[in-house]
Amino acid sequence: MMKLILSLTLIWTLSSTAEALKCWHGLGTDTKQQALLPCNSTDLCATLAYQVNTVGDFTISKSRSCLPSSLFSEGKHAFSFYRGFESRAATVHVCSTDGCNDQVIPYPGTLKRNNLQCFTCDDRFSAACNNVVKCFGEQDRCINGTVADNEGKTLPVSGCISANLCEIGPLWKYLPLLASDVKLLSGPKCCESSFCNSAWSVKLNVIPLLFGLITLIIY
Repeated sequence: MMKLILSLTLIWTLSSTAEALKCWHGLGTDTKQQALLPCNSTDLCATLAYQVNTVGDFTISKSRSCLPSSLFSEGKHAFSFYRGFESRAATVHVCSTDGCNDQVIPYPGTLKRNNLQCFTCDDRFSAACNNVVKCFGEQDRCINGTVADNEGKTLPVSGCISANLCEIGPLWKYLPLLASDVKLLSGPKCCESSFCNSAWSVKLNVIPLLFGLITLIIY
């Protein structure tokens, strides 16, 4: 009986490995210029259409690849990030059959302004993050975090972000939209109300502790 169970387990393991998805990989929209390659056993197929606007320099791109299933569930998703001098946004279609990511999906396009406002930094290299930005589209969180650029410089990140993007912060490295020029070092810390990502709001949380210490010293 034990040998039978072990044999069945081995057969199941081998069949599970053999059934790993095959997804299209490459940039652009023409699958004739791309490759159908096997993924890891827990991956799904994905098509991404992303756009970046940095101080008036607008670029768009599309890609196909495998993505960890822990990033996004099957179906259509949209995520975006905005920090005044730079905005990044993407639409994603995730599917679970061989070669299913051959579809062409639209770019996010122009996002409508919403009611959330967040603090952001003066520019990419500034540690002063007291500017205010109004958020767009699905950006329903304010963010604080720290990244390193390709030269190893540590940079603060503050601004508006969509909740789904904030939740997968440790997995940003798998998204070409975010992983192309930065590496996440800390955070992201996200909150839901306007101006909640202020450095001063963090200091306010420390004030009661400091007040208690002063009281102990006096008495």
